Amino acid sequence: MKLRYIGYACINRTLDSTTGRTLRLGNLTAEYVAEIITENLSNLREILAWNVDHDLKMFRISSSVIPFASHPEFPLDWRAHFVDELAEIRQMAEQHELRLSMHPGQYTVLNSKKNDVVERAIAEIDYHARFLDAVTPRGGDIIIHVGGAYGDKDKSRQRFADNFTRLSTASQRQLIIENDDTVYNVDEVLELCADIGRPLVFDIFHHQCNPATEDWRDDLVGRLEEVVATWQDRPPKCHISTGREGTRTSHADYISAEDFETFVGLMAQVDGDAPFDLMVEAKEKDKAALRLL
Repeated sequence: MKLRYIGYACINRTLDSTTGRTLRLGNLTAEYVAEIITENLSNLREILAWNVDHDLKMFRISSSVIPFASHPEFPLDWRAHFVDELAEIRQMAEQHELRLSMHPGQYTVLNSKKNDVVERAIAEIDYHARFLDAVTPRGGDIIIHVGGAYGDKDKSRQRFADNFTRLSTASQRQLIIENDDTVYNVDEVLELCADIGRPLVFDIFHHQCNPATEDWRDDLVGRLEEVVATWQDRPPKCHISTGREGTRTSHADYISAEDFETFVGLMAQVDGDAPFDLMVEAKEKDKAALRLL
């Protein structure tokens, strides 16, 4: 496969701009939240325009672009209030064929044993689906992890699959599952993806931290072929990061040339000249992506 798009997440360091300004729940009034959403959407338009100028056609939007949107006390119909701003972003995404994604936070746990946690997770994922449908004509990617093991990984994965059926059609259509760095390795996530018919976003750093076998390199091209197959006719999306020295799972400021060349070389052994996209997870965000580009 050949690398198509490179992207980064949420914050543009060059512009000192973020799509995730938020507020305290106690300050959740219609007037104040509208002010913050206005700023976030303005920043999103500015960042996407900058990305287009620099050939960075993939971007992860902060989950709090609409702060507390899934909270039952949210006071604003944001899709109606910001219809023009959302349409402008959608037009930009369509014109430049941008790939947009979101990544709900760590408390969005679809396989929790507590029903109230699951209900909140469903509401949160459904909000992400509504937002991505509003700003991209082809739908976006909602990336989540499987969740906890709760002493029995098989039952916990089945609980995820069962709760997946409770999501809206738009949420199911956009949901992507990621292998994680501590609990669910790529083989375990591949099994879940087969059960629910959704793609897997492969994170090579997580695979190094939490390999399916003793050596993370074992049959990696074969596993990547399985990952690519979950995407069917869509270009697969992958994540790359370099570990911060002296830590086990923290991200460094930039991606090392060795890590980048290793992964691109592995993907070159999969599926001919088909395209794949690469999300950079590094502290220096756009600067790290530009260095790779």
